[in-house]
Amino acid sequence: MSGDLIQGQRKRWRVADPSSAEVISSLSGILPLVANLLGRRGITTREEAREFLDVSPDLFEDPGNLPEIAIAVERLEIARQRAETVAVFGDFDADGVTGTALMMRALTRYGLLPVPYIPHRVAEGHGLNNNAVDKLKDQGVTLIVTVDCGVTDVGPIAHAKNNDIDTIVTDHHLVTGSRPDAIAIINPKAPGSNYAFHHLTGVGMALKFSQALLEPMHPADWADGLMELAAIGTITDMAPLVDENRYIVNAGLEELRSTKSVGIRTLLESARVHPAEAGAETIGFTIGPRLNAAGRLGHADTAYRLLMTDDPNEALGLATQLQESNTGRQLLTEEALQTCRLQVAERGGPGAVVLLGSAEFNPGVVGLVAGKLVEEFGSPAAVYSLQGDTVMASCRSAPGFHWTDALTACADLLDRFGGHAQAAGFSCHIGRLQEVHQRLLAVAAERWRGPANLLEGVADAEVELSSLMGETFQTLRRMEPFGVGNPEPVFITRNVTITEARTMGADGQHFRLKLRTGGAMWEAVAFRQEWVPGTKRAHIVYTMNVDHWNGRQRLRLTLLDYAPVGDQ
Repeated sequence: MSGDLIQGQRKRWRVADPSSAEVISSLSGILPLVANLLGRRGITTREEAREFLDVSPDLFEDPGNLPEIAIAVERLEIARQRAETVAVFGDFDADGVTGTALMMRALTRYGLLPVPYIPHRVAEGHGLNNNAVDKLKDQGVTLIVTVDCGVTDVGPIAHAKNNDIDTIVTDHHLVTGSRPDAIAIINPKAPGSNYAFHHLTGVGMALKFSQALLEPMHPADWADGLMELAAIGTITDMAPLVDENRYIVNAGLEELRSTKSVGIRTLLESARVHPAEAGAETIGFTIGPRLNAAGRLGHADTAYRLLMTDDPNEALGLATQLQESNTGRQLLTEEALQTCRLQVAERGGPGAVVLLGSAEFNPGVVGLVAGKLVEEFGSPAAVYSLQGDTVMASCRSAPGFHWTDALTACADLLDRFGGHAQAAGFSCHIGRLQEVHQRLLAVAAERWRGPANLLEGVADAEVELSSLMGETFQTLRRMEPFGVGNPEPVFITRNVTITEARTMGADGQHFRLKLRTGGAMWEAVAFRQEWVPGTKRAHIVYTMNVDHWNGRQRLRLTLLDYAPVGDQ
């Protein structure tokens, strides 16, 4: 087959360099195509391949290896013996909300009667705050367990201690300053941590703490109802689906497909998804956005209550609210994105770091807009809203740019910042914004190789469609779940015959094809692409999927791009 580049409608495509002969040899016994894909994902030995393809329980680490977790478990045992009132303090995004729900379920199972607290995105912001601590004190709380926050909350944790409230921090964000005066800080990224996997999410940390608490008491079923929450938060937080996260998501999807959660089942039904057909994409495109929408446009308590309810009527009402919020979120995001595009054009281009915003932007959508700007321009982006004279920015990264490192270099200009490499946030006075931007540009010039070439796409392999059937397809499915860090394999096939084409969607923005190659017929679907009328043959770039329809499964191609072949 020819190795020429393919100029598609969207991008110019090339096939990635194959894994080395040494890697393929070391993966002997595995189908060559799959061995090539594994090698491209850094899997170079048969043992690594076994762990990956089998999603080995060995990937699920011992929670006892986390720093200070034994201290935290001991403090919870004292709280149980004393019948203390314990609060779970979470965050307003899907990672924080699922983590709060998970921790609440775990502490209840442990024998406590915990109370939840999720801050309001606009009124309170991320992390502990003194007013929240005061409210919890009024409820008789003597111990706070944080979820997805805490490592930077030095002042509020000191305030809690001054009010005779202990704090246990479970967090996954980078430590950027002095240590809070907490009883324990459970964080794989903490200084001196020996925990092997550093990419757990907030809900992942809640899961590990729950494991340390519950597994000794309930070794066979400690995780019942918890894994699906951990999978939802892990995927929605865009964490890499490798190693321990891979195990968590795989186990969580199995639980989700037969979920006992009234709220989750109702949410899926409202989106016309059968639980048995749920996959990583279901979380990424259906569950996650709806849970996130609650905290973006109102209070995340709506999403939290849905995850916790056992009442079908309440679940239906909450799911309807989340659907309405998600629709509103989509409209506000598109409006803000259009404004940002105009601002980029007025500036003559995005530059090495995009930093822009408006007093008109809803604070709940600026992170989404930043992510879309990264997709469009290839540069790291920060988008802000204004609260008086205070800039409230949300940041999303491009490959190779580390947002927390960049913000640390601007620490003297910022009122507050935090996050991790891929996503972060900061606040500062509006008068310092231009200087912050100049500092970020200097950091990018020193530490970053520049925007990605968004006009070039890379496929994993060039194949005949017939070679992907049978054992090959079954093995490819064992590479799931796909997501960040484990992308879905992309293939190129040349000279397929188009036997039927029809547009879909209200504005014809999608299309469906019937293809013939090698004597076999295939169906393909493309989203947000234009079809070139009259195309009879094409080179196609695609992924392989299983389509669920009326209770039946069938193979389907998802077209990423295509190039009509001449002499139609």
